[in-house]
Amino acid sequence: MPTEDIFDKEIDKVVEKKPKRKLTEKQLENLAKGREKMRLKREAEKLKKVKTDTKVSDKGAKEHQKEKKNNLKTKRKTLKEINKEKQQQILAKLEKKEKQQTAKREHREKLFHTLKLKCLENAKSVKEYKEIEEALDGIDEDTLHDDEKLKSYAKQVMKPYILSPTDDEDESF
Repeated sequence: MPTEDIFDKEIDKVVEKKPKRKLTEKQLENLAKGREKMRLKREAEKLKKVKTDTKVSDKGAKEHQKEKKNNLKTKRKTLKEINKEKQQQILAKLEKKEKQQTAKREHREKLFHTLKLKCLENAKSVKEYKEIEEALDGIDEDTLHDDEKLKSYAKQVMKPYILSPTDDEDESF
């Protein structure tokens, strides 16, 4: 059986490792000196930090806290100012966009009324005039400002009344 062969293998003997390297007495002395030196340095830093903390607390812990509060207040103010500026920029963009849209709407309405007058001038009889006027009065603002709706409405209603539409009038809508 092949599974038994796997488990029947001999276990290798553990190889003995070399012993750890041992430091000489001089190296041990230098190591101890270095450690002592670092311990003293750390203690000196702790004392120095404690002294500065006590100086701050003795001279004016209140002043120090006031400075921190003032710093926080100025940071908050600057953040508020930045937010206000951003809000004003956004508002200015929206107002500009609205002005452009209203100007565009006004232009389209003005153009529509001039074209309406041209169509009414081309009427050959009173009956045709009234039909054209009724058809043009049926256009609401949504249709006037939506190109697709306006084109479909013009194709349905206005086609019989326009003698020769020019390319300029079609592109203006």
